[in-house]
Amino acid sequence: MKLFYRLRVWAKLLLRRFLLLNAFCKECGREVQDFIAPNDVWARVEPLIGRGKVLCYDCFCKKCWEAGIYTTWRLVSE
Repeated sequence: MKLFYRLRVWAKLLLRRFLLLNAFCKECGREVQDFIAPNDVWARVEPLIGRGKVLCYDCFCKKCWEAGIYTTWRLVSE
């Protein structure tokens, strides 16, 4: 499954070079919807991001878990 995500990310990186694409998660390749994270949380998660600084909400939550932030998160529409 992880190989599928990597292939999707690499394909989108290649397409983005030649076409105009929406922002996508640099971990799983899914299209990204905007969300807001507190600055202190982002500062702890940012070093764990491998490439690019764009994550989908699910991957952001996984990185929070890896950083030792075990808070419950939920999306709020504005």
